[in-house]
Amino acid sequence: MSEQKGHKIMTTKETVLQILNQKMGETVSGEELARTIGVSRASIWKSVKALRDEGYNIGAKQNSGYVLSPSNVLSATIIGKYLNDKALEDQISIYPEVTSTNNVAKKYAAERGCSNPIERVFIADKQTAGRGRQGRSFYSPPGSGVYMSFLLCPRVGAYEAARFTTAASVAVCAAIEKAFGLKPDIKWVNDVFLNNKKICGILTEAVTDFETGGVESVIIGIGVNMFTGSFPKELRGVAGSLGTDEKKFDRNRLIAEIINCMTDLIEITDDKKILIKDYIDEYKKRSRVLGKTIKILNTGETAKAIDINKNGGLVVKTSDGVKTLQSGEISIRLK
Repeated sequence: MSEQKGHKIMTTKETVLQILNQKMGETVSGEELARTIGVSRASIWKSVKALRDEGYNIGAKQNSGYVLSPSNVLSATIIGKYLNDKALEDQISIYPEVTSTNNVAKKYAAERGCSNPIERVFIADKQTAGRGRQGRSFYSPPGSGVYMSFLLCPRVGAYEAARFTTAASVAVCAAIEKAFGLKPDIKWVNDVFLNNKKICGILTEAVTDFETGGVESVIIGIGVNMFTGSFPKELRGVAGSLGTDEKKFDRNRLIAEIINCMTDLIEITDDKKILIKDYIDEYKKRSRVLGKTIKILNTGETAKAIDINKNGGLVVKTSDGVKTLQSGEISIRLK
């Protein structure tokens, strides 16, 4: 038995999860589930067993029914509960393991194209070859982080598309604040820090049409360390996570809030272009660089960060005067 949800056909198991999720923490009888869905009690029991096998925390109370408690399982159904735009649930793809979600998004775009402003969101429990900026690897163990990529079809020039990188860092900070009440900040260009340790990396990749100069697609990869236990030796001094309590830090909730905050920062025009709203003030509020003395690694210069311009460029004052550093051009280290 299945039911229609938009254009998606839901299985009995998916429908059971949806109902229990809507009544999170409340007991729902097997009889009520069977009657609502139009299946047998035995079918309900099989669906509940399958969901438990997948890792969902579903308790059973004798003569009362089933109750769903928060779990660490990635689920489009549970993510959908927190989405401002419920239609985006159908544009989520979740995988147990991938090389990287950016790779999956690029393959999807190459095989199927990119026609919608927000084409799809790809999420994985584990990445075997997660990547950061400048070719660095991103540690992505299973069950402990958020690894996701947006596939966007912005229909804009490269100049506008470049702003997605810094906008994404604002969205991640805002999402963490909304979901868990924490106050992360941003190291230019787009590394997110908490308690002086990096908890999130963002990698943006674009496919450009050389004939028109326009951007065919933009892929924004986001990796957040939620409750990573033991980092590799080379990362222990610099990498951090949101915390250790899996019950407190719900991955599905954070994913939903990142989607919400990203969509809050963009405007989709009548001709399906994606324009980024003014976010620089929010970026500045969260900057861990402004007003600090920095070292520009590729030149060895010492400078003071004095501003961030409307395009996300870092304005610095050096011994030679004031200049602007552009995204992707350099790396910086707080001195």
